[in-house]
Amino acid sequence: MLGTGKHDLMLNVPEITKTPPPQAVPATAPMPCGPGKSADSPAIICDLADSDAFVETYRKPHVPVMSSFGAGRLHVCRLNGSFDLDKAASENADAMFRSIRWIHVQNAKTNNDYWDDLTFQLGRRAYVYMDEGRTIGFAITPGEAEALAKKFARAYSQPPVKSDAGGDFYLIQVESSDIKCHKVSLPQDTVLTAEALNIHYGPGSHDWHQGFVEKLRRKDRGLTLFEGLPGTGKTFYIRHLMGVLKESHRFYFIQTANLEILSSAEFIKFWADERRRYADRQFVVVMEDSDAALMTRGSDNRELVAAILNLTDGLLADFLRLHIICTINCTASDIDPALLRPGRLLCHRIFNRLDYADALRLAESLGRKLPTAGDYSLAEIFADNEKHDAKSRSIGFAG
Repeated sequence: MLGTGKHDLMLNVPEITKTPPPQAVPATAPMPCGPGKSADSPAIICDLADSDAFVETYRKPHVPVMSSFGAGRLHVCRLNGSFDLDKAASENADAMFRSIRWIHVQNAKTNNDYWDDLTFQLGRRAYVYMDEGRTIGFAITPGEAEALAKKFARAYSQPPVKSDAGGDFYLIQVESSDIKCHKVSLPQDTVLTAEALNIHYGPGSHDWHQGFVEKLRRKDRGLTLFEGLPGTGKTFYIRHLMGVLKESHRFYFIQTANLEILSSAEFIKFWADERRRYADRQFVVVMEDSDAALMTRGSDNRELVAAILNLTDGLLADFLRLHIICTINCTASDIDPALLRPGRLLCHRIFNRLDYADALRLAESLGRKLPTAGDYSLAEIFADNEKHDAKSRSIGFAG
């Protein structure tokens, strides 16, 4: 037996003594999946509930690889880059052994279909796994694994997309016990000019932005807080930031429902793997509406606050080297004081509602009319709705 877990793979090794008569297999027993018994590749019993049918990870190869190699010789060669999965799938259709394809049907005029994971079987013990950023060869010798990986990398390598598009980010997804990320590209109009920044956020905003960008480039770890009422443009600015820093930074987004992964061992393993693959990039994690995770520690958020403290400062931060940007709707006075310590907190900026003069200037730049009122949020101006009554907040930015 490999390991001690309930669902670990079990090797069916022939016994030297007389083999007992066959017994009935319970309906719930794991099914055999392998090429058969041999000296270097015994048959394997696998429970797919605890195995990864598609993606090769640092901890374990996926099911097709394990079922073919068993306890025999297995060597892996990994190459990072940018690869044309459509071309690889088309030219190796007969060898395709595993695949994941995303199809979007909401807009028939736009073709957003794409391959996510591809596994090709090129021989009894010869596999290639591909995703948008990796080509991985599996074989019985290091040389053969390297040759497979290099062959596919040469055939399907493509230069990183350099266009007038905006930035992009990677949506972190939790699937069973594994953590993956899915790339989301943003349109060009999410990147603002200096004038547009000042119009959207008030005079002097572009100068502040330039200073903040320089801080992010100089320091590869820490915490930033974007505070403001809903609709004041916190996320709108983050999209702009992603476009400005797309050549030097990788942005990751964690949904509020998945914040608990910050304190999990799987998250550290995932991050370590990402750091190995993209050693030339600085990493930024974005968490929206993260008030509950940052509040003064209590029984309901103690682990999350501790995780953010460890990720933004200390020995773990030295290893992972990531910056966390949190948007909050509460005020900084509600945040756990340890998170606001100088050295950990890189920036705290307050996104305010625009006073009427600044709101009118933005509305006119958009070709819209604006009823006279006290102040407006960006969302109200973009929606072209009449201003709803709301309590005004102090004018200006902190950070």
